[in-house]
Amino acid sequence: MGGKEKIEAPALPDRDSIEETLDAICASDGFAAAQRLQDFLRYVVIETFEGRGAQIFGKTIAEDVYKRSPDKEGDSSNLVRVDARRLRRALEDYYAGPGENDRIRIHIDPGQYAARFEIAERRTPPVPSRSFWRPGPVVLAIAATAVLAVAIFAGIHMFVSHEHETIALSPPAPPAESRRTAKREAFLEKSPASVHAFNLTEQARNFYYPELGKKPLAEARALYENAVKLDTHYFGAHAGLAQVIGFQSFHLPPGAERDALVDLAEFHAKEAEKYNAADAWTQSALAWAAFARRDIPDARIHAARAMEIAPADLFAVDFDALISVLSGDYIRTISVTDPARYADLPLDGHLFQICVGVAKFHLGDFAGAIAALERNMETGGPSGPINFAYLIAANQKAGELEHARQLLEQFRTTWPTTRFDLFLYSFFMERAPVDDLVAALKEAGWEPPET
Repeated sequence: MGGKEKIEAPALPDRDSIEETLDAICASDGFAAAQRLQDFLRYVVIETFEGRGAQIFGKTIAEDVYKRSPDKEGDSSNLVRVDARRLRRALEDYYAGPGENDRIRIHIDPGQYAARFEIAERRTPPVPSRSFWRPGPVVLAIAATAVLAVAIFAGIHMFVSHEHETIALSPPAPPAESRRTAKREAFLEKSPASVHAFNLTEQARNFYYPELGKKPLAEARALYENAVKLDTHYFGAHAGLAQVIGFQSFHLPPGAERDALVDLAEFHAKEAEKYNAADAWTQSALAWAAFARRDIPDARIHAARAMEIAPADLFAVDFDALISVLSGDYIRTISVTDPARYADLPLDGHLFQICVGVAKFHLGDFAGAIAALERNMETGGPSGPINFAYLIAANQKAGELEHARQLLEQFRTTWPTTRFDLFLYSFFMERAPVDDLVAALKEAGWEPPET
């Protein structure tokens, strides 16, 4: 503003046209009730128009638009990044709807805050060669979406390749390993980069459960990010990245930094949906992104959709069970994880058996909880302080006091400083289940270590 050096701007639309465009956007449904996004948009557009686009930074937006001092209320730049992502999505929605015929389009490209203007040439609509009605692109899109929705809800199991869509009626769904083999064979016909991206996602998929802590999550995220760079159109890279970032968000306290991760998880889930909406992995990613933003109804819809598409996909089972148990739907947790359904499948690396143990603990079936948690360890499932804590608590509540104390000694030796309870308070929708767990552990002699 006052002391900024003016930089010569490239050719831009005239001021009146820009003002009219801004007024139309801000009056639309997606912006009318979002004053902060309106202010953000007007600021970056006018600053760019005035030739100061290169001098727009997160801190300048925080100070000039939000009136926040850089040394107050945490890192204001994080808040700006979150709003920038929301603004980009809101603009995309606007141009996909009411603004699809606008002559001037405003873009805020990722990685920067300066506005970019696109001026479309006015075209005369072609005269139709026949007099009868033809469906336009919007109608066709709606029809295609309706067909896809019907297919998903009817339980038609689809495999959609990376570039070509193949729809096969295949009840019952093939085992997860068979579907992975089919996808791998499809990818062998593609570029080496695409094959490598596929292999990276398969490698990363076993590394991002919360039991494993922050370091494995970071390693898994790096693999997925590399896969996205190798093949940005591969839905699995985006789906996996959405899930691992969703897990990472729960390791942060509420605030701008966590909100930014939740937004990023949702972005990659939507990218996966764009490239392959009919895959169970995509639907599970959408479910987990919704759960991370605490939209439980949406999370349950997508988790159930993933199970309808691929009922034998144990990764889909994992996320359905996880969302169910964390939101307090213990009956569904147990129903979707019936061991008889997966008796012939390898269970190593899958956490849904832990979810069964947790659900049974909170339903008061302590013997059933012990059996599920021990079966998880016997079959090579994820192991960490959370499932071990539930095993201690279940033994304590079942009256196996000596065994509970023995397990507690092992717990203290293995995880002497862990505050899994703080993570669980962030993870569960309600505090009460964690309170019950902590109370049982304290009965066994556990005390939270000093942080």
